[in-house]
Amino acid sequence: MLACFISNAFSEEKPILLPELGSPNRASFSNQQEDVLSLAFLEALYQQADIIDDPELNSYIRDIGARLLRHVSTNRKFQFYIIKDDSINAFAGPGGIIALHSGLILAAKNEDEIAAVMAHEIQHVQQEHLSRMFEQGKKGMAATVAGIVGALLVGSQSPQAAMAMVTGGIAYNAQQQLAFSRDNEWEADRTGIDVLAAAGYNPNAMSDFFETLASRYRNDSKAPEMLMSHPVTNKRISDSRARARMISYTKKTHEHTLALAQARLQALIGQKITATNPQLACYQQYMLANLQRNNAPMPSCHNLPEHLWSKIILLEMKAPLDQLGWQALSDIYPQNSAVLLNYADQLLLAHQSEKVVQLLTPVADQFNERWEFWKRIAQAWNQQNDNASEAFAMAKAYSSIGALKLAEIQIDRAKKSADASNNIQLNTQRENLENWLKIQLKARKEL
Repeated sequence: MLACFISNAFSEEKPILLPELGSPNRASFSNQQEDVLSLAFLEALYQQADIIDDPELNSYIRDIGARLLRHVSTNRKFQFYIIKDDSINAFAGPGGIIALHSGLILAAKNEDEIAAVMAHEIQHVQQEHLSRMFEQGKKGMAATVAGIVGALLVGSQSPQAAMAMVTGGIAYNAQQQLAFSRDNEWEADRTGIDVLAAAGYNPNAMSDFFETLASRYRNDSKAPEMLMSHPVTNKRISDSRARARMISYTKKTHEHTLALAQARLQALIGQKITATNPQLACYQQYMLANLQRNNAPMPSCHNLPEHLWSKIILLEMKAPLDQLGWQALSDIYPQNSAVLLNYADQLLLAHQSEKVVQLLTPVADQFNERWEFWKRIAQAWNQQNDNASEAFAMAKAYSSIGALKLAEIQIDRAKKSADASNNIQLNTQRENLENWLKIQLKARKEL
């Protein structure tokens, strides 16, 4: 659940804090129950947030996450998302769900700052903060956890009821939770800086980012959400800097993808184009032409940046489909979700649905973007008029984001399709998914 710490930058006021849902209450939740809660959280996120589904941006953020996680000992399957929201914010959810607002990505000066925020949120998850708060204040925390879980599960039906449940849980014993949450923030800073440096990022980036924000909005009556949800004090910044000075790190080269990601994000969300670099400006011209297709003139520039995304957009702009070009790119980048998903989109436009099934089905469950993979597989089966396979693919798509009831509807649709009985392999897969859904639904009711 979104951590909402209400505070002014550099203020010594004592705010009311909502605890991170970074990890489940180990006194109440097992690892299996955390997975159940994580899926429920993901369903609520998809229902209530404007999640950006752009393959390039998602691939970029998840690559940063993977680089950080190589230096974290964890069994959790972390998932990273971008939410279309101008506010500068990020949050962690149960099971390792990390979300960044688009406003934060646009505000960052370099990739190190993006990685710093992500490392901080990862450590909220890894340090078991919810369970530790429970141990310090069992009476208040029990009610809070029940309220947050209830709010999570009913939030999509009644946001007002969800907010009431959350605030009702928080109101009890708030002072005790306040002190611990400040400890949580300090610990997430300290351990996050270690991960940041180990991954080859500047360990000063965390304090740099928060200090820049705090200074920029010091006299602003409306501080960005990042400062409200992660209260900044002079002591916290000085502690972070002291920690960073103690750590040696080997700076790794970046592709400077952030500038390209910011240019792409501006074009996608309809924000004023601000790129002054000729190559970035050229890329944005291609972006806008690609988004508008027949309603925009072809770009007159040719000085695109040397980057994978430039290769992708040039292939997207080609007509007819450059089959050899896409195949060559997917051979070079077989594990790049942006290449695979964009290639599949072009195949669908060319009505080459059989190739989409062959391309995506074997790898769909290997990626964080399972929802996007299975949606395209369903579109491909739809083009082939295979109702049973389309319904099964949509059931897989819905189940990947925790929409269990919608997945059940698609399973029922697959069972009723006349051609389903002719495909033994599909029937077996459908039955396995159906049994999994029943187990998940039962477990969710028992939370």
